[in-house]
Amino acid sequence: MLKFAMPGPYCVMFAGQSIQESGMCRELWRIPAARRVLERLKPSLGADLESITTEMPNGELALTFNAQRAIHAHHLGNWFAYGAAHPGLELSGAIGHSMGVVAALVAAEALSVEDSGTFIRARAQSFSEVCKTFTEPMGLAAVSTDDFQDVVDELAAVEGVSVALHNTIGRGTLGGTLKALEAFSRHADEEGWPVKAKILKVEGPYHTKAFSPCRPALAKAAAALKIAAPKVPVYMGTSGAAETDPGRIRELIVAQADSCERHLQAVRAAYAGGCRNFLEAGFKPQPVTWLSDQLRADDGALLPGVSALAVKTEDLGR
Repeated sequence: MLKFAMPGPYCVMFAGQSIQESGMCRELWRIPAARRVLERLKPSLGADLESITTEMPNGELALTFNAQRAIHAHHLGNWFAYGAAHPGLELSGAIGHSMGVVAALVAAEALSVEDSGTFIRARAQSFSEVCKTFTEPMGLAAVSTDDFQDVVDELAAVEGVSVALHNTIGRGTLGGTLKALEAFSRHADEEGWPVKAKILKVEGPYHTKAFSPCRPALAKAAAALKIAAPKVPVYMGTSGAAETDPGRIRELIVAQADSCERHLQAVRAAYAGGCRNFLEAGFKPQPVTWLSDQLRADDGALLPGVSALAVKTEDLGR
């Protein structure tokens, strides 16, 4: 069991798409430090930013264009509110799960708030446009089992399904047509695999080749960004490694669209790089809760020195 985090330095974590929930930023708009950064994001993310993050119904919010904009605003609002309440906060690294890597780049001071919003807007738009081209329903299925690598090794038996995200030792996400994902679930049942699969409420199989058409738009948006060398390593799921070179980071945020997200590998790279205290602030912190299924030794024991701090938005305003 993870112990409560001691005073830093921290490796800060940011979640990916699917954490959106109606009203997720309602409290943030009442916190001065959060509201300031949210106002800075309006020119890029849209004048409707306050409404989509405070009152938009879940059905509409789940749409790619809305979800990605809302989640990025949520990330930066929480991060700046936490920073304002803890001046002098020290970081040892930053990890972003999927689209959360853009917020991680801001936290590591590699990307400005304004540029981050511009890129997320382009990302949300390009992903949304690709989703509209699908000729049959496509999506993602969250899979939990004893060892997700076993699922990866058996995927050849099910046509049309690929690994989209490898999150923890026992959890990952598969992408493909809904028909193929349902076929995978049936095959797992027939073979008696200890697997649970849940179809996610998303518009498409992010991080698979279905999103390769996004690359030109993302490359154009990335080329316009001013990316500095991060003050701390950013552990990116696209490479599963520590990244500090601006040119390499620029390439990876483009490649992320159709590349498997190796989040488990990124977290393990952070531990290997010396990160021990992990922090996440959010409406409902998620990646920080996965650490006990990521940083385990072969015998199942938690790796030494690991601690975690999950801070909820409701506590930031107190």
